[in-house]
Amino acid sequence: MSPSCIRELPETPLDIVGDIHGELAALTSLLKKLGYDDLGRHPEKRKLVFLGDLVDRGPDSPAVLRAVMHIVKAGNAQCIAGNHELNAVRDDACKKRSGEGWWYGHDEEEYSSTQVDPEEKERSFLPFLRSLPGALERRDLRVVHACWSEPSIAKLREAETVIDAFNEEEAALKPQLEKLGDALKTIWNSKEWRPGALKNKGEKVDLIPELARYDELNQIGNAIKVATSGIERAAQDSFYASGKWRMVERVPWWHDYSGPPVVVGHYWRRYSPEPIGLSTRADADIFGDTPPHSALGPARSVMCIDYSVGTRFAERKTPGPIGTAPGTRFKGCLAALRVPEWELVFDDKRPGLRVDRSQRD
Repeated sequence: MSPSCIRELPETPLDIVGDIHGELAALTSLLKKLGYDDLGRHPEKRKLVFLGDLVDRGPDSPAVLRAVMHIVKAGNAQCIAGNHELNAVRDDACKKRSGEGWWYGHDEEEYSSTQVDPEEKERSFLPFLRSLPGALERRDLRVVHACWSEPSIAKLREAETVIDAFNEEEAALKPQLEKLGDALKTIWNSKEWRPGALKNKGEKVDLIPELARYDELNQIGNAIKVATSGIERAAQDSFYASGKWRMVERVPWWHDYSGPPVVVGHYWRRYSPEPIGLSTRADADIFGDTPPHSALGPARSVMCIDYSVGTRFAERKTPGPIGTAPGTRFKGCLAALRVPEWELVFDDKRPGLRVDRSQRD
């Protein structure tokens, strides 16, 4: 059988861990609550699955990478690539994406992140990240970072590595993007917008339809981007998120999904109804009025377990507890979904939740 970026999940009970975003303390606490030792061994022979987005924003992404690598290499866990792992493998400092300074050896004022050691990056981290599959599956369960889309999954099945598949998609899309990009440059110059206008949070950039079309195609035209960061369509209005003004917003693809249960991260879900501070309008609206413990879609077959632990870097700037659950410091938290129990466990003192998978009327 040829190598594939879709790998098999074991038939054992699983603990699926959501987006960690460099929060080592949260990961350590969660694994202890779940009953795992430092090598990821469990007395009941359970196995760990990491949903990707191990890194960026938080205080110690290198330490999180070491911890997860240690467990995966011991044979006690699987890990898939999220959009932040894909960005790291692309290793393109010119993009200047918010939260990635630690990977390129420079500080960012907004974050207090431990920088990667360049030698460890080349020797250890990059080979590990390049080896990560794009999704996992067994007959009764699917795991992907952002979106289980059949074109994306078909592309991943054919590829040996996620980055190979990504690059192939980028090359095929390039002529269309260049054509749109040329038209966009003409419009941009005619409006006399400054080069850094999109990153200026203090001065709103109104929706630019041509840029929205470019960004939409750049996202949905690449099947690997869809799997790792979802489906995005032109927004009704611009909004500021992750360091720049955005023209496209995420789409709740689970409304049209039919198939075995899928577990995803990526979407900055809230444990409590209160705003978490960094959740954009697009992220807040994508779940509608669905409670945090409910599976998504008409068939309740998709479960997002990213409960925004990645906001803690900002929450630390507020002195004292800000969490709404008794005894908690933060609003954002790290979650694990236990399967087959379908129960959520969190890294701090907030109570766990049983997932509601009852179908809508």
